[in-house]
Amino acid sequence: MLIKPLSVIPPSKFEGEHIEKLLHKMTRKRGLFRKKLLEDVTRKSMVWMPYYKIQFSYSRRGGRTERGETALNAMLCEAVKTDEELLMLFRPNYLKYETMSHFPRSKELVGPTVPTDFDSLFGRILERLNRVRDELNALRSELSKRRVRIRRYSVIVPMMGELKKEKRLSERVAMLSAMKNVMRMCLNVNREINSIKATSNSVFYYPTLVVTLKNREDGTETYLVVDLVARGVLSKHSSFDRGLTKLCNKNEMCGKIITSSFPQ
Repeated sequence: MLIKPLSVIPPSKFEGEHIEKLLHKMTRKRGLFRKKLLEDVTRKSMVWMPYYKIQFSYSRRGGRTERGETALNAMLCEAVKTDEELLMLFRPNYLKYETMSHFPRSKELVGPTVPTDFDSLFGRILERLNRVRDELNALRSELSKRRVRIRRYSVIVPMMGELKKEKRLSERVAMLSAMKNVMRMCLNVNREINSIKATSNSVFYYPTLVVTLKNREDGTETYLVVDLVARGVLSKHSSFDRGLTKLCNKNEMCGKIITSSFPQ
């Protein structure tokens, strides 16, 4: 695996116009001529977001044991409520960067880590993965039978009802397949897994800019989490973290934890 050093964009580079560009990406336009943003930036904080680097062993069909590694947000993992929210916290792609020790500069904060039961967490994901796999296998078998029936009899008798059922089944199969791929991607494993057990872990820090926004019309507060790792070679650019931004705006506890990262 190719390892690259972290290239961090200083938060001082993010002036109003840079944040405005990111806001335009995340804000839905309500009309053709609605270009003006309705949010004002109220606070900004540079946070070195903690992530667990987790090593684990897992067994495949036939009993063969393999080793794997993934990364999980160590600041928000105890605040999530659903499996969907939990999956938003995995960042196996961060493993491609070199970890680096960092002493925070003035106004930069290091986020706190929350003790986590990794085996319980992995067990939760594996249970969900198995349910999805079993339902997917059953639906694929049913879908195959329906398609054979449609091909065999549709020339003789119109089968609109069967076609509608086939469409619904196809959509469900596609959704479950995507869910299965997401869970495998979070675990950083592209194989069928029978069991999984954490073996070791360490903590590394990833640079983010946390921004609070206030709506000019109703006064509601929302969050924007910006990835401060530079991308590209010729032109350095960053983007907002869609998963953490969505999670902190949806989950009240995650929002409170993010808010606590601001200097008092």
